[in-house]
Amino acid sequence: MRNFIYSLILFLITLAVVGQTYSNYTYTTTDDLFLNPERGLSAHKSSAVSVTYATTLRNAGLTIAQRLYDVGSFRTDSLSSVFLARVRNDLTAAREGGIKLVMRYSYTNSQTGEDASLAWIQTHIEQLGPIWTENADVIAYIEAGFIGAWGEWYYSSNNLDNTEDRRAVLFSELAVFPRERMVVIRTPGYKKAIFGTNDPLTPDSAFSGSYRARTGAHNDCFLASATDYGTYGDIEADKTYLNLDNRYVPQGGETCNPSAYSGCENAPVDLTRMRWSVLNRDYHPDVINGWKTNGCWPEIQRRLGYRFQLLNAQLQNEVRPGGSLLSEFTIFNEGFASPYNPRNCELVIRDQATQVEYTLISLEEPRWWMAGDAANVSIIGGIPEGIPEGSYSMFLYLSDPMPTLRYRSEFAIRLANEGIWEDETGYNDLGHTLVITNSASGDDYSGDLLFETMTPTGIISTPRFLRPGSFELQKAYPNPFNGTITLTFTVLEEAPVTFEVFNQLGQKIAVISDEEYFPGQYTTRWHPAETVPSSLYYIRAGTYGEYAVQKAIYLK
Repeated sequence: MRNFIYSLILFLITLAVVGQTYSNYTYTTTDDLFLNPERGLSAHKSSAVSVTYATTLRNAGLTIAQRLYDVGSFRTDSLSSVFLARVRNDLTAAREGGIKLVMRYSYTNSQTGEDASLAWIQTHIEQLGPIWTENADVIAYIEAGFIGAWGEWYYSSNNLDNTEDRRAVLFSELAVFPRERMVVIRTPGYKKAIFGTNDPLTPDSAFSGSYRARTGAHNDCFLASATDYGTYGDIEADKTYLNLDNRYVPQGGETCNPSAYSGCENAPVDLTRMRWSVLNRDYHPDVINGWKTNGCWPEIQRRLGYRFQLLNAQLQNEVRPGGSLLSEFTIFNEGFASPYNPRNCELVIRDQATQVEYTLISLEEPRWWMAGDAANVSIIGGIPEGIPEGSYSMFLYLSDPMPTLRYRSEFAIRLANEGIWEDETGYNDLGHTLVITNSASGDDYSGDLLFETMTPTGIISTPRFLRPGSFELQKAYPNPFNGTITLTFTVLEEAPVTFEVFNQLGQKIAVISDEEYFPGQYTTRWHPAETVPSSLYYIRAGTYGEYAVQKAIYLK
């Protein structure tokens, strides 16, 4: 059904853009190692995450830290406010430093140690839920944890190592975690038992938001034995299950012991088959060093997770304001896996004269660009009626859909091609000039996907969005406006608040107000000066270095 719909869309697209001319491009791929979010090697971290640590990690070529939390002192008590603040601080530092966290909580690191009762575990999960939700943007995924030694679900002083209690812990986590994020568990056997089926996810059930579609895998004894120290029951059946299930959920973990199975002859094979996205670089050092000595380490580093190569593109040469723009690409995924979290596929055009940018978030979903496959991508959208004529550069932007990260280049996907990455923006330069002219042929666009003005990066150079409970900004009115626009806001704690206005080039053109406010509700207004032309503007409200931005359309 998916293939039929795709073919029908392509047919309709062809009808819509008949008569246009196109340029064909072939792109050069590269084996270089570079940073990409939510995939690759991870670092083991059992102490506080700082911005300095996150920066150091990125400089070492990593974008993920596995943050392990010892909650043993809370086995029979609520998590303290100090501990919860520590978790929040870790996530804030990760965001500012440009990394994401894989998180796990455990009560003991001893096989004979004590874990907590199910009731206390669920209490702790309820306490953590709001923090996970507020900071889901920088959580790659959560390892289920809590039960037994290291939170690996093998042992339990409270007899929780059974399907019913494992299900209760997993479902409690999934219930408080946003549906766009996943939780991973220790063995495929656990997932089969919890959901009562030996069938892996299918294209129809994947990414549905169901608990089963949000449950992935972590293997903490990769290649330690024929069964990976009990990770697999029926080895062949479980590996086949993971090969299919992991098309749509993350596979992470680590090695734990050198063995006859842990060398380069097996590692790339199993990493490919089980579609690994994340692997701990810190353990086991003997296994990692063996891969380095025997030559498979560069391939493992390069192919962990997704690795997209732009092979070719067919790009429209001209379009008129209000017309349809068609762009087609072939993208090959050389990685072991595909993305497991949502990801935007945006087409950006930039006016070469003014540098003003317009973007279209397409209906394409990079999570469907499977490992080992070449995806045929077609993006069609409408050019705004009032866009200036001129020459425009074109870019592919695989941005993080979370509002806090969408304009952060550190969280955008870089394609494995030579000379196309724009580090400042996170765009992939297609090397094409699109001419927008009223003399171009083609039909008017009648769909819903229109290019919109991109918020200039100068307005939010380091996006930090208003924290809940400090400041609230209501929608500006009237909007569009032709005289004065009014902004209503509520200050919940005494704070300095600044309102500034920026044009589409990111240039500050006015300061509406800049003063200290006591708790209460206020209004402020902007009446543009006579010299200010009709256009789209951005009004930025800021307090303590955190910002909210609203668009304002001024019509004289």
